[in-house]
Parts: sequence; structure tokens; C-alpha cells
Amino acid sequence: VKAVQKVCDRFEQMHPGVKVSQQGIAWADLGPKLYTAMAAGTPPDIAHLNCYHFRSFQKQRAIIPIDDVYKAIGLNDVVESVRDMTLFQGKRWGISHHVGAPLLMIRKDIAEQAGFKVPEDITTPMFKTWAEQLEYLKAVTKPDKRQWGMSLPGTGYFLQEHVGRWVGSNGGGYYDEKWNPIFHTEPFVQTLEFVKALSDNKVVPPDWLSQSWLGMIVEFSTGITTMIDHGYGRIAGSIEKYAPDKASEEYFVPIWRPVGPLGKIPYTDMDAELWVIFSKSKTQDLAKEWLKLFYTRDLYLNYVRQHPIHMPPILRSLRNDPEYRALPELKKWSKWVRQQEIYIDKGQAIPVGVYYPAKNIQIPFLAEVFDSGIIADEIVGCVQGRRKPKEAAQRITDRANDLIKKLGYPVPDPIRSEKKI
Repeated sequence: VKAVQKVCDRFEQMHPGVKVSQQGIAWADLGPKLYTAMAAGTPPDIAHLNCYHFRSFQKQRAIIPIDDVYKAIGLNDVVESVRDMTLFQGKRWGISHHVGAPLLMIRKDIAEQAGFKVPEDITTPMFKTWAEQLEYLKAVTKPDKRQWGMSLPGTGYFLQEHVGRWVGSNGGGYYDEKWNPIFHTEPFVQTLEFVKALSDNKVVPPDWLSQSWLGMIVEFSTGITTMIDHGYGRIAGSIEKYAPDKASEEYFVPIWRPVGPLGKIPYTDMDAELWVIFSKSKTQDLAKEWLKLFYTRDLYLNYVRQHPIHMPPILRSLRNDPEYRALPELKKWSKWVRQQEIYIDKGQAIPVGVYYPAKNIQIPFLAEVFDSGIIADEIVGCVQGRRKPKEAAQRITDRANDLIKKLGYPVPDPIRSEKKI
């Protein structure tokens, strides 16, 4: 917030008489708040969107193309992983403020005390499959010492995020090539079985269904849990706050993700939220100038250095900048930084809410389904034993199809609503 405010302050100095105000909103609340503002005809001029919001907002003509912003900052200076992410109908509709990935993080010291070897090579799996991972979590779970194997969020937005990346690592996805929901298929069903196994085997804290994202961070940082599958770089700050004597990769380290029974390649999310400009803005030109200013070298460096492990820059020029490369956090947490790069460079990081395959970002109803709560509702019902995994998975598909119909898309094969993608 402070770094964004610095951009706002600079912008006001450059444009006398212009006032810029910002409002911080939690990611889980962002979609509903923006939907409400759009319905009222009062969206902001500029906002962050999750990647899965892009096509829905573009389809509703709620946002405008910003190709001239890309041109001003240098299209070829933007890393390939995000440069064309919002390219649709020959135009770019949003620009990422950073690009990173959540990793599977482990307490190395606890693992080794339990007799497990943590590979030095960050691309060598410590365990190859979910089954092996579960056995590990059982071995390190010690409720009498208030130590559980793994943190897991019960709040809907982040629970869906976990399940999405696991489905990708089990050879599946949320939609097929014709945009039909495929939650009822075996890769998703097996993922629900894995989530239920984590809960039934009590390798997650007993209150996990009410756990928040911030709560997970504290659990992992303080040693209440030995693993977190939501290892965003922001956690480094929490570790340094709650466990300063252990804030190093001798204690906290990323490990390569295992795969599910049907999986061959592990996937994670690509964290690359977008700046967009709303079509109802009366100051679109000024909004574009604000974005151009945001990416100028000193202001952008000041922004990413707030959480350098969490927010790698999208500009090659800044990545190669000596001052950026000298940031102490990048050296202190070098494996954390490098493993994110590997997943992204290999195409094994898919935008949050999109999941495998990455081209599904073009689906125009991703946001409505993801933000509806349908997926999280049925996952929780399964975990609590109210529904069998297959029943819960089929209900997600059925409920998603009902919502897609209400939104005006043909079912089956919603892709028929558009001639060209």
C-alpha cells in the first residue's frame, strides 16, 4: 500500500489539481466488491483483477485495451510468461504487476529429525506421489506437541486455489476444450479424495476448515505445521517476524511438488494479478499515464522490493538491474526464488483460477463460477462426510452448468457462444 501511495503522490505532483486515492481490498473479497461496483455503475478507474476475472470483465465491456501502456514501457521488455496473457482479439486488456508462484514449502529441520532426506536439488521430488506425501505427513504429525503435518485453508477462495493446482498435478482441469465443466471426471474426484484423506488422517490442524490464509502463514512460520502448499514469497516476512532465529533455507525450503495417481507433471499457480482500466472511467487517459508511471524504474523497484520473494518484476530490464539483483532477500532465499522461475519457465505455473490448461483463461465465465462458492461448498461437504467424492464432484459440474446457462451460454459446449478464440 505504501509503495502504491508513493506512485500516487508522484502522479499528483506531475498533474497539479489531480487527486488519486487508493483502497486496499483482500483478494477473497475483490471479485464481489467489483461486481457490486459495476452493477452500481461506479467501478474504480483502475483496479487489480485476478487473472480469471479478465475475460468476464472484457466480455462485459467493463475494461478497455491498454496496448499503449505496453508500448510506453516496452512490449519486448515484458517477460513472455505474462506479456500475452490478456491478448484477445489482437489487443491486450490488462498488465501484471508481478509474476511469481506458490511453492510447496517444508520445515527441513523437522523432516530430517524425523529421518527424511530433503533433496538439495530443488527439482528432485522428496516424494513422487500424493500417497508418499501423506505417509510423510503422518510421520511428522504429533498432536500432543501441537505439531501437524500440513497447513490447509478452509476459507473458500484459498481452498479452491489449492484444489485447482492439485487437479492439474493429477492430469486434469476444471474445463475441457469446449469449455464444459469436468469436475465430475476422475482427476477431480481423486483430488477430492486426497483432500478428504488429509482431513480424515488428521495431518492438518483440527480447526483447518475455519483457517484463513494469514492463519496458515502463522502456523507454518511458528512450527505448528511442518508444510505449506501455499508457499508464496510473502511468507518470508512472516518467518522473519515469528521465527527470526530460523529465517533461512536451513529451516524453510521449497521442495518439488508430487503428482496424483493420474498425474505425470506437477503444476502450481502463476501469481500474476492484473492492472486494468475500467471503461466507465472518465479519466482513462490519466489512468493510462498512472500505469506508465507505476512501471518507471525507481517506483517499480520500490514496489517489488517490498516483498521481493513474492513479487518478481515483469520487466526484464529491472530483473537485470544491479540494484534489484543485490536485494539481500534474493540471496537469502535463493532456492525459493529459483524454483518459482523454474515452474514459470517450464510452463508448469498456470494463472490462479484458470488452472490447466493455461489457454482456459479465454473462458468468459471463469470468474462467475469461481466466485460463486459452488466449488468450495461441495469440497467442504465432501470433507465433512455429507457427500461422497463422486457425488460432490458431479454436483459441482451440474451446479456450474446451471450457472453457465443462467449467464446465457449454450450447454453443452459453451464455446459455441464465440466463433473465434
